[in-house]
Amino acid sequence: MLNFVRFLRVLIIIFISVFGAFQIAPAVACTTNEISINNGTTCVPSQFEMQVCNFPSNGDDFTFYVSALGTLYIDWGDGYTETKTLGNNILNNRMALTRKFYDTQECYTIRLSGNFTQYPKKDTNYSNAVISIYGGYATPEYLYGISGSLGALFPTKNNGTSATDQPLFYASFRGATNLTGPIPAGLFDGISGTARTRMFNEMFYGCTNLDGYIPYDLFDGITNISSSNMNNIFYNDTKLDTACPTGTTQVTTGYENFWKPATSGTNSTPRVACKPDSTSCDHAYGGQCPDLCSFGTQLRTSTGLTFPLFATKVTTVAINVKQNGVTCYVPLETGNGGTGSLNLTYNNTTYRAGVLDN
Repeated sequence: MLNFVRFLRVLIIIFISVFGAFQIAPAVACTTNEISINNGTTCVPSQFEMQVCNFPSNGDDFTFYVSALGTLYIDWGDGYTETKTLGNNILNNRMALTRKFYDTQECYTIRLSGNFTQYPKKDTNYSNAVISIYGGYATPEYLYGISGSLGALFPTKNNGTSATDQPLFYASFRGATNLTGPIPAGLFDGISGTARTRMFNEMFYGCTNLDGYIPYDLFDGITNISSSNMNNIFYNDTKLDTACPTGTTQVTTGYENFWKPATSGTNSTPRVACKPDSTSCDHAYGGQCPDLCSFGTQLRTSTGLTFPLFATKVTTVAINVKQNGVTCYVPLETGNGGTGSLNLTYNNTTYRAGVLDN
């Protein structure tokens, strides 16, 4: 018995001496626009977000479906994150993703990021959509807002040379009666080439509270759009604008006949595409006033704090930033933290930083 105890002690000493130098990597503090993965050691940028709200006090499931080949990262907005690996079987049998929420807070923001290599070949109905909150056990009534870019999450692969290279959004948000606008201008940034059959059919069908106008460049870069791939995209969406609001100008896209509130072929007034009017700015590039960075770009300080770049005035220096196909400018000052340091003046407060996320 004594020899056995000595043997165990020797094993413990060997284990400590060999493995003691290895330490678990510390958790990384991710920003609000990032998703924590790999047990908190890595952050990936959020590409698309869904705001879900008004769950009962005893809780209820929010369920959405994904059909694509690759990896999906999910931040459910309640402190829980997970990574899903989607295999070939998901291309024909979509995966249900479910989380139970309670009304302990008004809304939760579900953040998604991913890396996908192939999309379903079939386009028969909503069950072939790359993402959907319709059909099966889906709960579209809890969806209140969307943001970010579906094109960033599900981009065109291989220049869209085959059906499996293009995502399908057939009835993705159908029945989301509480979904409000605006429709994100960059919703399909990252998607280009020939539209596949039924690509956008019934995408916002029955979203009766969806308001605002249709961004004039929403489908830029996507060709061959017709009734075969945009049928009933806004069916019964009676709150969408039929005239452009003040500060915008109507743009004719050629798709207006597919944007009528009732089925195609009726004489109902179509929804409109609008472009924000040009405004003066403090710093222009090539005579053009670039867009402001209003899309959650972050400035990260040396202490780990982050601040969104929603500034509207250039001070002494401005740089271009490109994200999701949008080029904008970030107003900056020369920093006081050494070489490469920059300051951001935001709401009359100056923040010092040395690293930009973008």
